[in-house]
Amino acid sequence: MISWLLLIVLLLALTAIGTWLWGSVFGRGELLEPLDPDATREANLRAVTEGDIDGIEFEIVPRGYRPEQVDEVIAALAARLPDPKKD
Repeated sequence: MISWLLLIVLLLALTAIGTWLWGSVFGRGELLEPLDPDATREANLRAVTEGDIDGIEFEIVPRGYRPEQVDEVIAALAARLPDPKKD
């Protein structure tokens, strides 16, 4: 009976050590470096100006995309729309 408890405790300890070691060797698994905010801003404005909607990129943050970047692109797109009051 005690050997089973000792085996379970040893297994839990090895699992905890293995998980910590795996995380320290391989990291958190981030695939891409963060985007340069100025370069992203300029590239997005250039894409909107050229009409290349597929060229727009946003930096990914924990709850979606960076709101400042999205707001800036929406404002640039809205500025390109014709004003309905002038018709």
